[in-house]
Amino acid sequence: MYLINKTLCFLFLGFLLGDIFPQEQYYISTNGNINNSFSKRGIYNVSYITPLKNKNSIEVLDSLICVLLNGNKIKFAYNYNEDLTLDYFTMADWFNGEWIFSAKHKNTYNFEGKLETILWEWFQASSGEWIKDAKVIFIYDSLGNKIASSHQVYDGQKFINYFKDEYYYNAANNLLSSVHQNWIDSIWVNRSKIVWSFTPENVNDTTLFQVWTNAQWVNYQLNIYEYDEKLNIISNLAKRWLENNWANIGMGSFEYDVNNNCMLNIWKIANNNTWENWFRIFYEYDENNNLIHLFGEEWENGQWVPEDEPLSVTNPDGIVIGFIAKELFLHYNPPTSVEGEKNEVNGFNLFQNYPNPFNPNTIISYNIQDYSLVTLNIYNLLGEKIRTLIQQNQAPGKYQINFDGDNLPGGIYFYELITDKIKITKKMILLR
Repeated sequence: MYLINKTLCFLFLGFLLGDIFPQEQYYISTNGNINNSFSKRGIYNVSYITPLKNKNSIEVLDSLICVLLNGNKIKFAYNYNEDLTLDYFTMADWFNGEWIFSAKHKNTYNFEGKLETILWEWFQASSGEWIKDAKVIFIYDSLGNKIASSHQVYDGQKFINYFKDEYYYNAANNLLSSVHQNWIDSIWVNRSKIVWSFTPENVNDTTLFQVWTNAQWVNYQLNIYEYDEKLNIISNLAKRWLENNWANIGMGSFEYDVNNNCMLNIWKIANNNTWENWFRIFYEYDENNNLIHLFGEEWENGQWVPEDEPLSVTNPDGIVIGFIAKELFLHYNPPTSVEGEKNEVNGFNLFQNYPNPFNPNTIISYNIQDYSLVTLNIYNLLGEKIRTLIQQNQAPGKYQINFDGDNLPGGIYFYELITDKIKITKKMILLR
């Protein structure tokens, strides 16, 4: 049976919170029946955020292979633009000893380098054609905050509304709330709402999930987070609103290595006021701190055994993709080997940083046409210079530099390239 075909379910989730809480996560059913996937894990909707941080500083993600407990496999292959933004990725199923194309996601970006649209297509093997299936449209405000995403499906002739999300921010550009609406009988109807709260240090400490019931917002779930001194999330307590009280349903704990890479995520489930082992996820990295392997285990009959678990990674376009699978393998290549990238220098140019948004590392690339004194500065939203990355004479060529924002608060920053002939400024977003 093909793992990904026309019946494959794409659900937009706030990390494992069901299809009523989209929040820009693709969650892929890998067995063709989402109800079966979630039946024995009905409380997997315990975690909204992922502790993973993209620390890739010198390579780009080339491919991802998802392996299920039954041995079935899915492959994602990534293709990039010259500025290292994700152009598109293809999906394929392992069938009869070869990879069979099943789907493609194609991105477009606005003039600021922000993700503007995602087009989903399915591969029709009989005709060898890519068939339109769905589209997502993103809208941003003047500060670069995403304020809406509209999801549409293709009816064979045109794209029609399906659902949308609207996002609201505070003065510090922290995401305060979002509202999810479905397109029903030609009007937008409220479905769910998420409300975030923050500490004085602008760290998200709680997430409240609500559903629209009887023309009002009703509590559904509350997640409470704790962090270490490096602002790594170390615990995630999930509570469910039952009989007008918050009841514990799950508790996640996270362990990190010396490079702040999450190595282990263990979940316990509440059973009659007692915490019991539930499932755990391991993460492995290479020498460049690239995430290369995830695998899950479940607590069964007093021991840990391999099982299809909720595994999640950040796509190169910044969108989180989740799988119910036994393990994931990620493979990387140097940016110079990315398909479509030009090796020759074409004038002076400052490219959009990659990844963007980032946490806490990102790559800034630029071209120099003539021998010149080059300065690359970083500024905060107030226009204050916080760091000089480069200030030296450089020969013509293409350059890349890693920017580490580990000690900076989340928010919008600007990077400016100055040479003897030009001055170019671009915006980037550090997520916490």
